[in-house]
Amino acid sequence: MSVVPASVGEATGRGWDAWLELLDAAGAADLSHKEIVAYLEREHPEVSGWWRQSLTVGYERARGKRAVGETAGTGFQVGVQRSVAGISPDEAWELITSRPELWLGEGASIVFVNGERFEVPARDGAPGVTGEIRVVRPGDRLRMTWKPDCYDAPATLELMLLRSGSGKVAILAHMEKLPDADSREVMRTRWRAALDRLVAAAA
Repeated sequence: MSVVPASVGEATGRGWDAWLELLDAAGAADLSHKEIVAYLEREHPEVSGWWRQSLTVGYERARGKRAVGETAGTGFQVGVQRSVAGISPDEAWELITSRPELWLGEGASIVFVNGERFEVPARDGAPGVTGEIRVVRPGDRLRMTWKPDCYDAPATLELMLLRSGSGKVAILAHMEKLPDADSREVMRTRWRAALDRLVAAAA
């Protein structure tokens, strides 16, 4: 399922065909990804940040601007990594598990125990998310299913802690089984922002 579902009209006030026409008229075919997002933010501030990203990657795919990459066996996947200086893997783990709102979202309800289900409410235009904890290895990794309201089937999310030789700890967010290339780009943007929040909180 695309990240530009049939509910785009209800969520943004315009149907998908209308957005294609509007972006074509704005010359989006010749703009970069960041420029399209900036145009939507400037000209259509009523559209949430999540939907600006979704509309942009959907437009790029519809107009052949975005390459589609899929890995056999795990579907579409994406990884984002950030390094944190001055903390140990155990301290990074404590940050991740004690402040899940930084990376899951405000209002997240989660217990880090194998088999437990979690829920993140819809907020600021972004869809709600549900899932199940699959692996908990303190100081090492978390693995869970990840199903936004707009996905037909759950993806897989893994957070890993990697110690580097320079005394830093790298936090890696990796997702597999994403439904399409659009979703991959939306998740890339999402996890960059989430890991940036974790790094800032660790400073």
